[in-house]
Amino acid sequence: LCDEVTGLRKQVADLKAEMVVRRRVEDALRHSEEQLRALGDSAPAGLCLLHAAGTVRAANLPFARLLGYESTAELQRLSEAFGLFAAPEELGRVLAMVWDAEHCMAGVRFRRKDGSSQSLGVIGNRCREGYGVALAVLNGVPAEPV
Repeated sequence: LCDEVTGLRKQVADLKAEMVVRRRVEDALRHSEEQLRALGDSAPAGLCLLHAAGTVRAANLPFARLLGYESTAELQRLSEAFGLFAAPEELGRVLAMVWDAEHCMAGVRFRRKDGSSQSLGVIGNRCREGYGVALAVLNGVPAEPV
């Protein structure tokens, strides 16, 4: 019985040690995520990651505000329902732009929260496989689609 109690105490001590390590890892990850969000939201340009289907994977606050949204969560929710682009062919233009290395900069028409259309100059780049497209709005300067 004493050996069993000693064994159980050892297991409890090991579990506590593992829990401390796991909590440290989770805290470090949470801190890294907070820093990344602060960096993105402090950037002087609007940034957006798109799924290949054209839905918003992630965006920073400046990008959301350029299109009239209060938050990135609102942008993701409403753009999923109504679309991010002013017209269906805009997504095709964006995808073609990022696959053609010579034309990675263009004006793109986006749908604003109020339903109106807004043309913004963007730089586009394809992300690593499976992650879609990355867009950066050039200082929020309107641009005519090309």
